[in-house]
Amino acid sequence: MDERWDADVEIEGTPGGAFVAVLVLTPPPEIGPTVRWVVPGGECGSPLHAECAAMDAFAEMCRG
Repeated sequence: MDERWDADVEIEGTPGGAFVAVLVLTPPPEIGPTVRWVVPGGECGSPLHAECAAMDAFAEMCRG
């Protein structure tokens, strides 16, 4: 991934009132559309907990 890519984490509410973290990858236009991936870790009771679950998942991937 080079500097033309953009990456962010968004927190989305679920119909049941919980929250999940979504990794949003936006490549350069010539590569394709934005990709959205729900971060494993389940539904959380607050936006902050969902964001923390995403950071934990990313840290675990880096340890791999």
